[in-house]
Amino acid sequence: MTENASSTAGKAAQHAAALSHCRAPLLEYCAERFSLMLDQANSALLDFAERAESNTVQGRFFEAISHLNHHRGGMKRCFLEYVVQGFEQFGHAPPPPETSLDAAPELSLIAPDEMEESVACENIIIKANANCFPELYALSQRLAIINDGNRINDYEIVGGPYQLVHALRASLRPVEVDVKVKIVLYALFDKVLVRDMLSVYHRMNQTLKEDGILPHIKPVSVKKAREREIRERAAQEERRAAAPETEQGPDCLGNELFDNILDLMSRRHGGSPTGGGKSPLSRAEVASAFDKLPQQRPAATASRGGTEMQVDERFVGRVKQALESEREQVLDALDRDKLSPVDADLIDLIGLLFEYMLNDPVLPNSAKALISHLHTPYLKLALIDRRLLVNSDHPARRLLDEMVEAGSLWMEETHPNRGIYPHIQRVVDRVLQEFSDDVSLFDELLEYFDGAVAEQRKRTDTMERRTTEAARGRERLQLARQRAAKEIQALTHGRTVPPPLLAFLRQTWLDLLAFILLRNDAGEDSEDWSDALDVAQQLTGLFDPKLDEAALESRLQGLPGLRARIRNAVRSLGSHNHAAMERLNTLLDDPREWRERAEREDGSQEVSADNATPASYMRAIVDDSDEADLDDEERAMIERLRKTKFGTWFELKGDDGGPSKRVKLSWMSLLTSTCMFVDRAGMQAEVKTLRELAREMLSGQARVIPKQQHPFIERALVSIRKALSQEEIDAAEGQLRYGAEVGASAATTTQPAPARPTPATPLPSAAPAEAARAEDPPDGTPAADPPTASG
Repeated sequence: MTENASSTAGKAAQHAAALSHCRAPLLEYCAERFSLMLDQANSALLDFAERAESNTVQGRFFEAISHLNHHRGGMKRCFLEYVVQGFEQFGHAPPPPETSLDAAPELSLIAPDEMEESVACENIIIKANANCFPELYALSQRLAIINDGNRINDYEIVGGPYQLVHALRASLRPVEVDVKVKIVLYALFDKVLVRDMLSVYHRMNQTLKEDGILPHIKPVSVKKAREREIRERAAQEERRAAAPETEQGPDCLGNELFDNILDLMSRRHGGSPTGGGKSPLSRAEVASAFDKLPQQRPAATASRGGTEMQVDERFVGRVKQALESEREQVLDALDRDKLSPVDADLIDLIGLLFEYMLNDPVLPNSAKALISHLHTPYLKLALIDRRLLVNSDHPARRLLDEMVEAGSLWMEETHPNRGIYPHIQRVVDRVLQEFSDDVSLFDELLEYFDGAVAEQRKRTDTMERRTTEAARGRERLQLARQRAAKEIQALTHGRTVPPPLLAFLRQTWLDLLAFILLRNDAGEDSEDWSDALDVAQQLTGLFDPKLDEAALESRLQGLPGLRARIRNAVRSLGSHNHAAMERLNTLLDDPREWRERAEREDGSQEVSADNATPASYMRAIVDDSDEADLDDEERAMIERLRKTKFGTWFELKGDDGGPSKRVKLSWMSLLTSTCMFVDRAGMQAEVKTLRELAREMLSGQARVIPKQQHPFIERALVSIRKALSQEEIDAAEGQLRYGAEVGASAATTTQPAPARPTPATPLPSAAPAEAARAEDPPDGTPAADPPTASG
């Protein structure tokens, strides 16, 4: 037992020493590269500030430079401490917290900044795990031996991509900078530090090997083609790194994203990203081939059935099949055997672009049907002018971006021919009829559509403004009626009041008091208000059971004057309840008779008076601002909703499984806690109290639709690149799983084989296409592969 214990202690000491030997070189490398990243951050942020679209955005970049310089030392210290913490917690590190979009309904109220940062981190980890897999796999096996044979997760690998990226994230938390600045820093971190970690992991493996940790393990082999592609990508990255900083701006990003997508697509069919030696088609060849295609039907023909698209669940599938058939016709016309791989990939890429549009959950089906007619013309355009997918200012690209955006904002599924639909239809018709090979047509169409959008926005804003003003007027009326109702309630509560008088006060006189508050600027301080309350007090006092005979006689003598004041006041209303007035006059003709009858019936009149309370009065005295019965979760949600910006779109689920409704928050009253929503035309669609909306948010009956941060084509390309990257990783996992088994069987130890590092699990999303609309990267991300949305 003593020898076994001594042997175990000796191995533990050997393992601890081996692990510590990896620590110093890693920290030295991280410290040097982190400083280099901060040095490059200033010039990168200055470049972005010069390209900023507004003074406000420019100011944020300049402010970020100041913050980063001020916190430079603290950021570096925090980063290195987090890396050291990975060594100290090795073997007992807590698992990372679960991140879920569905963890709590109120999370949908949070701006997508946190989500965008998470996606950027995840993207770096996925790429690093894929590119450094052989060394990370060997490192995870050796670390598993140090961890008593227990498997190692990717977040437990000391100095692994997960720990490095989250160390950077921890160092950025105390620095108050815009999320766009953070995305720039993540891109620089990936470029300067993470992409060269393969050599660091190799040295760590060599160190552990020299210390006797699995010295004979065989590295997992990767196919030669894959190794060649990795070397090609590394060479490309070196060329990009050697380029001047001024070339790393937003325009360069479009080229990087486009090249990266073509690179990924070429690897799917085993080709080369350079095009396999075949030259791209000439403009004349493209035009000639497309002239052979059958003439497309006018877009107007497809629009006639637009009102039925909302109930056809197979609609998107049919359109996808139609677009796939069109691509096959194009390939046949272009002679696919002579087509270069790059041109073939371009055709596939345009198909994916339009498929992304068809999967958009916000865009109405009628808009999808109409815009899908541009599929073949945009195939032709992409082959003629590749700037379409590279240059964000290309007129045809901007035109498609704006049509998708406008269709999402100003088209109703039930009324497709209203709003912006006719203008989109006119653009589509002209492209189908006039586009041959002259790209200048799109400049003209873009100018026309910009004018149409401006006119539509003006019309919608005007309607929304009128709707909001009407809502404010109704709120003023509601507040005035509530104030008047409280005065009537104070005069009549707990007192015996004749039913005719009570009905008169709660209807006609309440309207008069509310009218005074609305008409008179002095409101409750005006003489009209005081005079109206005096009349109400005299009327209720006339029927006070405690009134003695002398006081009653005195009041009866002043009754003619009181009735005259009532008539004059009621006449000023213009419209009133004549029946209530007649019943009051009958009562005032002989007040003694009612008093005598009330004494005989012993208060039964009071009961009948309460039963006669009009519904309008009861609604007026309801105070929805009372939140005493709310629980903590509802209170927290209400506070979040109060901070929601006007213009935020919500999705409200229909009752009993009916269709959902998309509405925009146009106005919120902080006095009555009322929210007014408008539809796409600017007309009032819903009115809800904050309490109602909060409960619907918590129950899942309502949710916030994240605001679109970036143009349609950029979102689509980012999503396509993410899908292709994940497809490649999934394919590699199958191959490497077999290699892992071979490597484990070749090991000379009897310890259990640890799991290899895996890419970070994507953040879950209930609506992948919509998530991509909110979580795509900000414009100008200086990364070869911009951060992407999950799914």
